[in-house]
Amino acid sequence: MLSFLKRNLPIILIIFALISCQNDFGGLNKDEHQLVSSKAATEPMDLFVIDNHSDSLFLRETCREVDDDVIGSVCMEYFRSRLLATVKDTLNPGVGIAAPQVGVGLRMLYVQRFDKPNEPFEIYYNPVVETFSDSTKTGSEGCLSIPGYRGDVRRAYSIELNYLDSLGKQKNEEINGFTAVIFQHEIDHINGVLYHDHIPDGFGALEIDDVK
Repeated sequence: MLSFLKRNLPIILIIFALISCQNDFGGLNKDEHQLVSSKAATEPMDLFVIDNHSDSLFLRETCREVDDDVIGSVCMEYFRSRLLATVKDTLNPGVGIAAPQVGVGLRMLYVQRFDKPNEPFEIYYNPVVETFSDSTKTGSEGCLSIPGYRGDVRRAYSIELNYLDSLGKQKNEEINGFTAVIFQHEIDHINGVLYHDHIPDGFGALEIDDVK
């Protein structure tokens, strides 16, 4: 019996988490809960993309805040795991992802911290940019929700960010360079803004992404 438990512990934990999530929405509404709990916690979620009409409308909505008392709940951790699996999907990887990109209207996102050792992905709840630097830089951006295209966007080089961390603690930090650009891109998502909104000619200015 003990050997059976050891061999199947990962599966048992997934089943336990799934059952727990079914009984605790953890800040999700009914539709979001169904999306999140439809597959194992290690499985990527389907991306919302702008060439789908209903998806495009959802991506334009302003997301609601995450209550600090649900951070760390079984269901929120389950969703957090699936969101991470989505941005790290080897078939379609990204450097950041926001909850609305998988159909969940919460102010939460993952960003790959290229400014830290080992370039980890980290979770952020209710992030707010308090200040933008006067210095800016234009760079090419793409988006998991706008597949096949890229465009040049001018962003602040440095930002001051307030957020709740993975434990629900309030944090403030200054972030610079490419990582600051990722934060600006993902925070746009939770405000219903897409990167081509910052380009004078909008979507028409985007170029076909020929990177394979």
